[in-house]
Parts: sequence; structure tokens; C-alpha cells
Amino acid sequence: MVTPRPLSPDGAKALTRIYSGASVRHTTGTQLTLARAQQMVQTALARAAEIPRTQWNWAIVDTDEMIALIALRRRTPSMGTLSYILREDTWGNGYALSLVRMGKPDPYAPEGASAS
Repeated sequence: MVTPRPLSPDGAKALTRIYSGASVRHTTGTQLTLARAQQMVQTALARAAEIPRTQWNWAIVDTDEMIALIALRRRTPSMGTLSYILREDTWGNGYALSLVRMGKPDPYAPEGASAS
């Protein structure tokens, strides 16, 4: 079973494994460097502190190992986008569906409302 956890600075190395191989074929097309991964984490942490908050990012963990990243962005008051990327060696296990079903948090809840 996969579980979400807040993205943290120690996740940068795992992101380089996630953003590689076939996983990036339909995204950036290039493997993520450690420096770029560290920058992505810092940007995500900064966005988490913004008020009003418009972006949420989670590391997705399976058996204490980060295997995916999921992001939810509020684009307008009535529209959001959900994106995710899975490490290639985890494909075919139903993880993407599990990620989408997590549905957290509600970016349209009033500011200050508890987000799960």
C-alpha cells in the first residue's frame, strides 16, 4: 500500500530515480539531476508556506521508499490540476489509481480549513 507524506529536503535523491528512464519519456524527456531535484524540493517547500496556498506536493512511499510524486495545483477558484509521476520500476501495480483516489487535500476549502 502506498502512503503520502510531505515532501522533504531528503527526497531529492529519490526524485532523481523517479524522474528517469521511461518515466520522463512523456514529460521533460531528460533525467533529473540532483541539483535540479534539490531545487524542485525547495520550490515545493516554499509553495507550501504560501498564503493563500495554491500547490500541494507529496512524496508517495511504499515500504519506506519514495516511489512517486503527486502534485495538486489550484489554477482558478473553480479549477485545479492533478499530476503525478511514478518511478518506472513501480508501474503496473495500481499505484497511479491509488494516488488519484487519495484526493487530498481539498484546495477549494476555505483558507485555514484543515487539509488531510
